[in-house]
Amino acid sequence: MVEFCPVCSNLLRKKIENGKGYLVCKCGYQQILDISIDQEIIQKKRKALEKNLIIVNTDDKISVHPIVKNTCPKCDHNEAETWQIQIRSSDEPSTHFFRCVKCKYSWREE
Repeated sequence: MVEFCPVCSNLLRKKIENGKGYLVCKCGYQQILDISIDQEIIQKKRKALEKNLIIVNTDDKISVHPIVKNTCPKCDHNEAETWQIQIRSSDEPSTHFFRCVKCKYSWREE
């Protein structure tokens, strides 16, 4: 909640000093702030965040590339992710890349 100084109408800023909270203004005006309300709000937000928190492991990597049947030259696995990138000039064909689903080895098909 935003509050303004009753003396000069400037924005009041939060300040914590010796464990007590204040709303202070540049003109010298101070107002005591009830920190327990802020702490309650912080705890509620923290609990909501913990409920929605998703921990991603490196083994759980989600691929955005399509998986095709192509044999890996390193481990002979038959599934690979695929994508294309335009490396050379626009009148040249794009380069087709593959990454093995099993060993993560990457190669390209020109």
